[in-house]
Amino acid sequence: MKNTELAFAIKENFSKQKAITSKELGLFLLNLFPDLSTNTISWKINQLKNDNLIYQSGRGLYTFDFKPEFTAEASLKTKRIYNKTKSLVSSELVVWDTEMLDLIINKENDKRTVFLLVQKEGLNDLFNQMQLFSKPTFLEPNHEIIQRYILPQSDVILLYPLISETPIQNNGDYILPTIEGVLVNAWLLSENYLKYLDYSIEEIFKNAFKKYNVNKNKLLRYAARRDQRKEIEQLIQNINND
Repeated sequence: MKNTELAFAIKENFSKQKAITSKELGLFLLNLFPDLSTNTISWKINQLKNDNLIYQSGRGLYTFDFKPEFTAEASLKTKRIYNKTKSLVSSELVVWDTEMLDLIINKENDKRTVFLLVQKEGLNDLFNQMQLFSKPTFLEPNHEIIQRYILPQSDVILLYPLISETPIQNNGDYILPTIEGVLVNAWLLSENYLKYLDYSIEEIFKNAFKKYNVNKNKLLRYAARRDQRKEIEQLIQNINND
């Protein structure tokens, strides 16, 4: 059986499912080819992936709907801030900004925020040094600080601790969160900050899952690390039911 014919058979069998687990796929192939070993079944699945006839949407999950990876790209202004800040810290520095959210939801926002994440022990020292920057910088601002001092600004820098196991990726000389990291961080900031900038967390998640290959397992692992797994799992369920 040709790979194209095999892919058609799989798609027809799982036509009512958005995703197929590796176990389901393996059992289906074993039913078609009972004499094949487990290693050969895995090889056939890899062939389908390499031929772009099936796509991996997460750990042990497959789909027929191709979605590109989210290529996080820091803006030129954000890169300048990163470069200026990098020399002030000895530990890992991660950056993201609201322009990444704009890319996900296909909208432009007049206000812009750069988020810098560093290890907790270096936060206060970095914050003190960044007071010499021309852009207003705030350290883990609470609701009152956000309402009184940050929202009137059009361009700010916010500092937060870098949590271990944050999903990150290297983009040239810059370390950025993956889309899973961006989504969880956006969720954490949504109620206290982003909603006042006219960002809908439901729209962000819905568009992200619609447009890009989001690794749900990775997202939920990081959500659990931030004690938000239950809440984010419910949000994903809600947007899938819309």
